[in-house]
Amino acid sequence: MSQAAVFDRERLLARAFPEESRHWSATQAVRWARDFGAGLPGDLAAHDARFLDAQQALALPMIAVPLCDGEFWQQQPDAGIDWRRIVHAEEVLTVHRPLPLAGRALLTQAITDIRDRGTDKGALMVQRLTLAEPGGLPYADIDVTTVLRGNGGFGGPSPDVTRPAPLPDRAPDASIDIRTPPAGETSFCLSVELKVGAGLSLQPGQRMLRGVGCFGLAGRAALALACGNDPQRVRRFGVRYGGPMLSDETMRLELWRVSPGQAVFRMRDVERVAPVLSHGTLAWGQ
Repeated sequence: MSQAAVFDRERLLARAFPEESRHWSATQAVRWARDFGAGLPGDLAAHDARFLDAQQALALPMIAVPLCDGEFWQQQPDAGIDWRRIVHAEEVLTVHRPLPLAGRALLTQAITDIRDRGTDKGALMVQRLTLAEPGGLPYADIDVTTVLRGNGGFGGPSPDVTRPAPLPDRAPDASIDIRTPPAGETSFCLSVELKVGAGLSLQPGQRMLRGVGCFGLAGRAALALACGNDPQRVRRFGVRYGGPMLSDETMRLELWRVSPGQAVFRMRDVERVAPVLSHGTLAWGQ
């Protein structure tokens, strides 16, 4: 049995990832929209038709995230990462061009930064994934920040102390309630083992959902509140995860417009009265 490598910041920053091809159809794009809760009863039901007709639907920009799903390389012994203690912390989607409803793209990725928060707090790692038209311009970048809770104290540079500005101290400019999909109607359920280990009180048949499902659901809500439900206006969408999201429950997204074409938001579970996204950002064009 091979022994796991020692955590090495410089080796990880230089780690080479193979270029991968991604194909998707209109049927798959619609499937992802349903995974994000499109088509369920509620405040967004009247706006969902444009994402659910495979003949003429528009692609949600958040489908870039499941398009980038791939190998869980962090558990490979040569990575030197204590992968059982990884926490998905933040995710930011930057849209360069709208994704088509169906197509082909090349996925490239790189680790862009690793910061040491100390032995007790772990390390912060940022990985950038880029989807681009083969031989052409990029569609989108996704910057994923994970906390490596078991890998702090290696002597690397400290994190940037810059933090997002607090949410405005006033009532939100807009809010919306949106249902999460039942466990049997989404592809983004976590495994039973992870569900049980979270220590949540779940109803029969209820499951914890992956971050990609939370990201997509929040994106649909923010899109409706700030962009006239036009996915081609989205330029940047980012979230900071604050707690688990479960299947078949109600999310409330509250949004504040902070400048022309920019807003911040948070999302909370209504039934459990618990935070799910502690902070989010949205930028859009005309």
